[in-house]
Amino acid sequence: MSVSAAMIYEKIYSLAEAALPEPDDWRHALTLAGVMRWFAEFRGFSEAAGQWAAAGLARRAGLDGKTLCKAGMDEEVVRLVRRENVADADAQAPLTAEAQLGCLVVTLDHLSALVVAAAATRPKGSVKDMKVSAVQKKFKDSKFAPEVSRMTILQGARRMRWEIGDLTSKTIKAVLSCEEEVREAGRKIA
Repeated sequence: MSVSAAMIYEKIYSLAEAALPEPDDWRHALTLAGVMRWFAEFRGFSEAAGQWAAAGLARRAGLDGKTLCKAGMDEEVVRLVRRENVADADAQAPLTAEAQLGCLVVTLDHLSALVVAAAATRPKGSVKDMKVSAVQKKFKDSKFAPEVSRMTILQGARRMRWEIGDLTSKTIKAVLSCEEEVREAGRKIA
């Protein structure tokens, strides 16, 4: 992560922390940031991992565009973070780093929330050893985590040209990669 990307992440971290006083909201923001960082690394954008993580924080915190630009976030990334759904994206456009960031931040906002909610129903509350089929079962139950847009998840998987099971598997791994860090941060604010 470059120095400027690290500084942007730290600024947005502070802004998001202030904007999200509720522990559950803060944990969701940290989870999305960690998931976005994992996907940046996975997709080969290691140098942009800090920016992708900052995009996750910014999205969950609902920070306005002007604030994000002042913090140093690129205007194109701000536009992508503030987008409402994946359908807003040009389905024929090439999957550039920015296009992937935009698609994933919207999609993973919903899918990571579903994965974390499914994990919360498990005895240890962890995604460790969680199977894709367990998440898919919850996905089919529209009464479970009703704030999660299943359509957004499906559109995002399609846009990224992934099978939903494959995207879910990767998301479980991504959540696991930051689960302990998020749990520790949650203990500090609770």
